[in-house]
Amino acid sequence: MNHINTTHQGSSVTIEFDKNVYSPGALTGLICDIMEIKTGDRVVDVGCGTGYIGITASLIGASEVICIDPEPEAIKWTNHNAKLNGVENLTAIQGQALDPVKHEPVDVIVTIPPQMPYMKNFNPWRYGGADGTEVIREIIKQAGIILQKKGSRLFLVHAALAFPAKVRDTFSEHGFIFDIVKTVEKKMDASELNSLAPGLTDFLMELARRGMAEIEERNGKYHYPVWFYRAVI
Repeated sequence: MNHINTTHQGSSVTIEFDKNVYSPGALTGLICDIMEIKTGDRVVDVGCGTGYIGITASLIGASEVICIDPEPEAIKWTNHNAKLNGVENLTAIQGQALDPVKHEPVDVIVTIPPQMPYMKNFNPWRYGGADGTEVIREIIKQAGIILQKKGSRLFLVHAALAFPAKVRDTFSEHGFIFDIVKTVEKKMDASELNSLAPGLTDFLMELARRGMAEIEERNGKYHYPVWFYRAVI
């Protein structure tokens, strides 16, 4: 079993998980530092995995948290971690995107969607369609309907490997005004990428040549940005 013991926005968080659920990384920790949760907010964590984001939201002031994930192991670990952290106002639901809350009022949606492009689904935890935007765009579309209360907001993490212009157009198409609250840079590791799916590095480089991904070369090494969006209607 793996353990994370950390602090976000003044609250201590402990997360446990095994290999059967998506492992939270640095981006998860960063979004927990960045997301704005006001006392009394009703928050949805989409693609919750271990429940890390939703549990943090509860600890820093949310009145109710709904964690959604299509994987049963994610629901199991989210419930385990909620109990571990003494969080009692969290409900974990197995489902796709925002389907379980599409008819309910929500104040905040937080998500790090699956968004790795490839020619076929190589891993449901990572795959985002042929150009990487399939899950992201569905969440933005649904969020544009759900987030109707003044001041409601969507926090979304988007890597530049997933057709940046298409994602930003989707925000605008569904009534969002967005800004980038943080940018981090990630190094492309060809061996790591190709271990996920054969030829994945070459596939991504081809997307970049076609203007469907943003990859920069510096001193013979390749990098891409990851953006943290704050979007409001």
